[in-house]
Amino acid sequence: DGGSEVRVYMDSRPLVMVVEDDEEMNELECELLQIHGMETVSAYDGAQAVQVAEEHTADAVLLDIMLPEMDGFECCRHLRQKHASRHLPIVMITALDSADSRSAGIDAGADAFFTKPFDPQEVVDTVRRLIDESRDNGDGD
Repeated sequence: DGGSEVRVYMDSRPLVMVVEDDEEMNELECELLQIHGMETVSAYDGAQAVQVAEEHTADAVLLDIMLPEMDGFECCRHLRQKHASRHLPIVMITALDSADSRSAGIDAGADAFFTKPFDPQEVVDTVRRLIDESRDNGDGD
């Protein structure tokens, strides 16, 4: 009893889905998360992301906005409508830096929003915090 300050992921390392159509950027974001002890799965467009979300139980999503097939806003709304991913932490990362884009992202259901170029440590810390909060809320409904 008592000494539970150190967080240990008992049910394995968190899985983060990286949704980014630029292959190099997708790879960089995956590497960043992997260096910090997370597993990753990639999707290269919004429609593929929705499909991957059905196949894998991700703990969070790193989501680009400007994507082929289905943009990040629409993808985010889709993920929010599905029971399994309703409470999934979603972090948008985009080259769009207008206030309108940010509020559209939040309206679509994003939990956090970063503009490229982003601070890698800030993204990792945010993803980790959102996963921890999501797990603490027990999300088993």
